[in-house]
Amino acid sequence: MHGVVEALNRWGTEWTTVVVAVVWQSTLVALLVAAAAHALARSSPGVRYWLWQIVAVKLLIVPLWSCSLPLHWLTAESTSAPRVATLDESLIVAVPASVPPVAADSEARATLHGRPIAGRSTPWLSRMTWRGWLFAAWGIIVLVQVGRIGAQRARLSKVLAKAEPGDEHLVAVVGQVAGRLMLKRAPRVVTTELDCSPFVCGILRSVLVLPRELVGTLDALELGQIVAHELAHVKRRDLVWGWIPEIARVLYFFHPVAHWVNYRIRLERELACDQMAMRDSGRTAADYAETLVRVLSAASRPSIFRTSAAAPLDGGVPRTIKDEAQP
Repeated sequence: MHGVVEALNRWGTEWTTVVVAVVWQSTLVALLVAAAAHALARSSPGVRYWLWQIVAVKLLIVPLWSCSLPLHWLTAESTSAPRVATLDESLIVAVPASVPPVAADSEARATLHGRPIAGRSTPWLSRMTWRGWLFAAWGIIVLVQVGRIGAQRARLSKVLAKAEPGDEHLVAVVGQVAGRLMLKRAPRVVTTELDCSPFVCGILRSVLVLPRELVGTLDALELGQIVAHELAHVKRRDLVWGWIPEIARVLYFFHPVAHWVNYRIRLERELACDQMAMRDSGRTAADYAETLVRVLSAASRPSIFRTSAAAPLDGGVPRTIKDEAQP
C-alpha cells in the first residue's frame, strides 16, 4: 500500500502541473477563438466550427506538449515521507548504565518535555498529499463518465436492434440524397417506434434512424431536407470529429472552457448541416425552418440522445424544444 500511495503522490504532482498548464493555455486560446468567431459571425458556420475544434485539440495535446508555468509550489518534491525529528543536544539526558538499552530507547521516545512522541509508522492515508487526493478523485470521476458512455452505447444498440429496415421509398430517398452529397456509400436506413428525432450513428458503417410516425407526416420534399441534414453529418465526418471535444469534456470536466467549447462545436455543427441541407433542397431558410418546426413538434428526444455524452454516437441530432430550453 505504501508503494501505491507514493505513486499517487508522484502522479498527482505531475498531473497538477499539467492541469495548470491546460487551464491557462486553453482559456487564452478559447478567448482568442471567441473573438475570431465573433468577427466571422456572418461567415460560414463550418469555419467557426473548425476554429472551436482548435481549442478542443489544444485541450488534448497540452499534456503531451505543454509550456507549463514555473510554479515551484506545485513542482516541489513530495513531502509524503515521514520526517525524522532532530533533538537539540541540550535536551539529551544521560542514561544510567544500569538501564537496558531497549528500555532507555523506548522511554526516550515515549516522552519529550512531558509530551509523547509519535513513532515512525503512520497510517497510509496520512501519507497522501492533497495532490494525490485530487488525482485519485479525478480518476474516479473520469471512470464514472466513461462507464456512462458505455451504458449509453449499450442502450443505443438495443434501440437499433429493435428498429426495422426502411421501405423501398425511404431507401430510394436516402440513395438520391447521398448521391447529390457525393457520399461514397449511402448509410443504412431503419425506422423505429421510438419517440425521437432523426439521427445518424456509427462510424465505420453509418445508420440513419427515422421515427416511423414522423416519416408518415412529411411530404417528399420535407423528408429529403431531413435526410440531407443527417447525411450532412456523415459527409462532414462529424461522427469521428465529434469525439475530440467529447473526450476533452470527459477529461477536463472541471474546466468551464471544455464545456463551453463542446457546446459551441455542437451548435456550429448543426448550423453547418442546416446550411448544407438548404443548399441540397434549394429551398429558402424560411421553408427549411418550417420543416424543422414540424420535426420538433412531432418528437421529443429521450434522454439517451439528449445527453451531451451521446453527441459522438448520434452525430448531432437536430435540436429539440427540450434542448433549446437547456442552458
